[in-house]
Amino acid sequence: MSSAVPDPAASGALPEVGELERRATAQLASWRVPDTQLRVFWNDRLTTTAGRAFLQRGQIELNPHLMSRAPETLDAVLVHEAAHLAAFRLFGPNIPAHGRHWRSLMRLAGHAPEVTHRIPVDDLRSSKKRSWFYLRWCGGCGSSVLAVSVRYGRCPVCDQRDRYRVWKAPRTPAGRQALLAMAARQGRGGTG
Repeated sequence: MSSAVPDPAASGALPEVGELERRATAQLASWRVPDTQLRVFWNDRLTTTAGRAFLQRGQIELNPHLMSRAPETLDAVLVHEAAHLAAFRLFGPNIPAHGRHWRSLMRLAGHAPEVTHRIPVDDLRSSKKRSWFYLRWCGGCGSSVLAVSVRYGRCPVCDQRDRYRVWKAPRTPAGRQALLAMAARQGRGGTG
């Protein structure tokens, strides 16, 4: 969820949310997306992620800290996230996030189809390395997987996309046991 952020545009360094929404809407229209409705938010809880798109909600969140560090990248990040919304609305939910549809939209907008940004973030990363176990449970079929990293996409059992819940616990024997017990209690047979 987005956090209440003092408007970064107040300092004059970054555009206001309304201006960003106008730009993104114009971009969707240039791609001939029938539904150009969207919302843009600043999310100060993002640390190293420049932006993200919530396809079902038609929402884009941008990182005000990174955009203040590299305001020249704002347009590319906004177009990157808008291209995710456009690809979803034009081609449906069953396409790869950074696949050919998304890459074509980026090129049409005059941007290189780069998946990650190049803003230096080493000083923003936590100095304390955390290790977790993740229990990924599919809402479509009820299958679960215990892993040391979580990947989103299609469920390997029922092939449904983006229908999971994820729980995490410290990567310790007790954390692993807690997640396995949770899966067993719910009758979903966690593996790992």
